[in-house]
Amino acid sequence: MSTSYTLEVDWDGDGTFGNANADVTSEALDVAWERGRDYASALLGRSIAGKLSATLMNTDGKYSPSNTGSALTGKILPGRTVRLKAGSGSFPYTFPMAFNDGVQWQGKLDRILPAPAAIGAKTCKLTAFGVLGFLNQFETQLPTSTNQRTDQAIDAILTNVGWPDDADHRDLDQGQTTISRFWMSRKKAIDAMRLVEEAEAGFLKETKTGQVGFEDRYHRLTTAASTTSQATFSDAAGATYTYLGVSQDDPLTTIINHVEATARTFDTAGAAALWTHPETGASSPTLAADEAKTFEAEYPNPSAANNAMEVDAWTTPAATTDYLANTASDGSGDNKTSDISVTQTKSGERMVMTFTNGSSSPVYMTKIQARGTAVTTNNPCIVRAIDTTSQTAYGDRKYVAKTKFLPTTSEAQDWCDYHMAVYGSPIEILTITIPAAASNNIAQVLTRDISDRITVVADNDTALGIDGDFFIEAVQHQVTDGGTNHVATWKLSPALGGYARFWKLGVGVLGTSTVPAY
Repeated sequence: MSTSYTLEVDWDGDGTFGNANADVTSEALDVAWERGRDYASALLGRSIAGKLSATLMNTDGKYSPSNTGSALTGKILPGRTVRLKAGSGSFPYTFPMAFNDGVQWQGKLDRILPAPAAIGAKTCKLTAFGVLGFLNQFETQLPTSTNQRTDQAIDAILTNVGWPDDADHRDLDQGQTTISRFWMSRKKAIDAMRLVEEAEAGFLKETKTGQVGFEDRYHRLTTAASTTSQATFSDAAGATYTYLGVSQDDPLTTIINHVEATARTFDTAGAAALWTHPETGASSPTLAADEAKTFEAEYPNPSAANNAMEVDAWTTPAATTDYLANTASDGSGDNKTSDISVTQTKSGERMVMTFTNGSSSPVYMTKIQARGTAVTTNNPCIVRAIDTTSQTAYGDRKYVAKTKFLPTTSEAQDWCDYHMAVYGSPIEILTITIPAAASNNIAQVLTRDISDRITVVADNDTALGIDGDFFIEAVQHQVTDGGTNHVATWKLSPALGGYARFWKLGVGVLGTSTVPAY
């Protein structure tokens, strides 16, 4: 078996990789890529932005952004799509071979940094980030919606920041949790999606092909690659699939024996003025002829009641009621309100209003206010799940949910109980390193993915006493020596027990070792 790698950059930004210089493989000295959780724990870990880095030969300065003689002048820009393909088979063969269409990683170019020739060979370092890193630069603002499933909430966030709405860019399970009131205001897209992810007890991730992926909490109970082991990696003599090494994290670091979450119910008040511009009289905002200015109304504000949460619906600003314009700051001059036009964008906590003066003379905005229907929360209810036996053994180890989208105390309690059933006792977190270039291993390394289930045996030469099933939580790859050396590293969480002990109607069997999932 042999392996071929293709590294491509869409320099033209048209999605075709049709530029004559798109394939940079021949100039690549090494390439590394990674995806997955920052820690192999469904409760404590978060999927971080994937990363790809490569060292490229830069003999003719083609990859130097400041080189005006380069064929890529003006094209080395952040956000260009970067794609790595891999295929394997016996020579001769036609690339790419069919491993997920060959795609192993896809994301967005961050930068290319040339190394000066004075320090040796002319090279440059290419760095790209996955979609979660790309989305981190966008801020989301969403008006309030009701009864949104978690996947619908993530869909809304992605659409709000302009992420394409098609199967090439989104792979979302249907969520199991319905959010009674959902809104966002001035949240980074990734942070907003993580609040939804936590409410679902799901998994936000990047796929190999650069999609935003979202697993509902039943995903690993219902998906074939997660319910059945896909391969066994063993230290036994003559094993089909082998590894270079396996290590254990300290299992005590995963223990959580005190879980808390907050449930909120809401009340809606009548329409009222929720924000008023603080400057009046001589300090009133001015608009020159044909000038436009933007004002941002925010609610809750520091003077709002402590239980103020968001705005159910903002009222479209009405002339004379919500804004007045006059040639005099005290309102004694000519009324120019009819010359003012207004546009607005609305989110759950803000309305951004842009006023344009259509008259030929300057005006004072003697009144600007924003009306809306305020939403307050009833007294938040904190619920918890506690494993006293674990606390006696390991002390109090608490996790507090960050999400504000658990709709009822019952839902919040189920959420706490769900996690508490898994983390009260030590959990085996493994790191396994695999020589991908080995003839039997390469197909596994190129086809296995996050959430796949594998078996690890470390009970022979390693003498760790491990023989069980694990989920892949993160993948890392390092390819050097022109592609002849490929080492893969997987972060693993236990599939036996843990969340796998839960049972869903129609999937698996309820028995002494399984309990109903929520």
